[in-house]
Amino acid sequence: MEELKKYPEQLVHSRNIIEASFVFCLWKNPELFDDYSDFNPSTELLLNDSKFYYSIGKQMKDLEYKSLDNASVFAHLKDNQLLAEEFSLKGGFKTVDKMCKILSLDNVESYYDTLTKSNMLINLYDKGFNVLSKLEKFKQMTTSQLYDYYEYQLDNVFLGRGSGVEIVDLDIPDDFVDRCNSGEERGLSYHSTSPLMNYHTMGLHRSNVQIFAGFSGTGKSSYVVNSYVMAILDAGESITIIANEMNIDAWRHLFLATVLSQKLNYFGLTRKKQKTGSYTDEQLAMIKEAQKYITENYKGRIKFVKIFDYSIDDVKRVIRKMAKRGFNYNIFDTFKSEDASSSNVTGELIEASKQLLQVAEKENVNITITMQLAIYMENTRYLTSATLSSAKAVKEVVSEVILMRKLWDDEYSGQKYDVKPWRYIRDSNGKITGSKEYLTLDPEKRYRIMFLDKTRNDDDDICVISRFDGAWNSWKEIGYCTPMHQNR
Repeated sequence: MEELKKYPEQLVHSRNIIEASFVFCLWKNPELFDDYSDFNPSTELLLNDSKFYYSIGKQMKDLEYKSLDNASVFAHLKDNQLLAEEFSLKGGFKTVDKMCKILSLDNVESYYDTLTKSNMLINLYDKGFNVLSKLEKFKQMTTSQLYDYYEYQLDNVFLGRGSGVEIVDLDIPDDFVDRCNSGEERGLSYHSTSPLMNYHTMGLHRSNVQIFAGFSGTGKSSYVVNSYVMAILDAGESITIIANEMNIDAWRHLFLATVLSQKLNYFGLTRKKQKTGSYTDEQLAMIKEAQKYITENYKGRIKFVKIFDYSIDDVKRVIRKMAKRGFNYNIFDTFKSEDASSSNVTGELIEASKQLLQVAEKENVNITITMQLAIYMENTRYLTSATLSSAKAVKEVVSEVILMRKLWDDEYSGQKYDVKPWRYIRDSNGKITGSKEYLTLDPEKRYRIMFLDKTRNDDDDICVISRFDGAWNSWKEIGYCTPMHQNR
């Protein structure tokens, strides 16, 4: 087989069987030519014999032969002496009968996958890849596994060499605590539970992208850490945080504060005290307890990735790479256009969101993106996706959209635009009844309203109100509320 001599023998070993298995499956059932209509014999078959038999079968299928039995083939060839002679020289009906007898149509997809994988390895070899060193390993893979293997290798190369990406463990090292204690570091502390919102969205879904958005300074990242990150870790899953604004120490502050308040029930370290340092012995001891808790429960399962620009390509590479290591959940903070001065910011954001969804679906991972709400919409009482800065149509791509703002002074209990918070009453067994009780908001407390603008898992147009304690950065859902549909 002269056609194969340009390649190492181990690379094209059994190539004749590989090609014949697929081609003669098409002969055995000509309807399969339609199923593989995009197959290109000139590029996907190397052997002239294979191309010859494929071309005869395809000609007969195009002439609407329903079966390529011996009589039909003979009838097709009788008017073309040269074709009939070549058919006879290549083995003729004996070869056809032999192959069709031993082949099973149930395996046609496997035969095609084997042929495709062989072509992939040959193409990689032609392009200079050293496929021979791991050839036996590659032969055990499917085409999809082979593609994933090389994609992973390329992601490793590009993420590690000048791509503006750094991947490190998001832990709480001693030097970080020392810097905090000396007052060098600043960060945000945050605590949250979200049973109502979780009920309406039915949790975090893989193969989906969701949006959590808010005006600047409302606590988007903090809410995400406590509502999503902690729940994912506690479920035994792993998560990647991809950030293009806040640095790793800011996220360490959030993570540390959440563990202190949520897991250790410790409220002896206020937000201001974390910033100023000079901890008491008790405070430092509790930080050590938090470090121990993180090490024992979460070590290696939360990664932090710093993106030094807004490249969506880098974000996709990170997510694909980490998905192959079992990291099925991702936070991308903050989702913005790569070029804010572009005349097509909206179109670029929509396209980027579509690309993220494709990655989420292909890798079967969840991606939560945080977004800024448009500054000029800050006087809007009832938030919808129309308040998303430069990207209203992104809503059509994602599975959930949650929007957040502060409760205004005129929306407290008894005020002109009272949001009338309420919750369902529970019976003596703790079961929710259909009855409601209305709540009075404390004018001395601060609150946030969450607007569920879109979900694919329940009714949307839901508003949940949460109490926010700035001193301890703690969040607690109070119940539902009803903001007015008008501006300030």
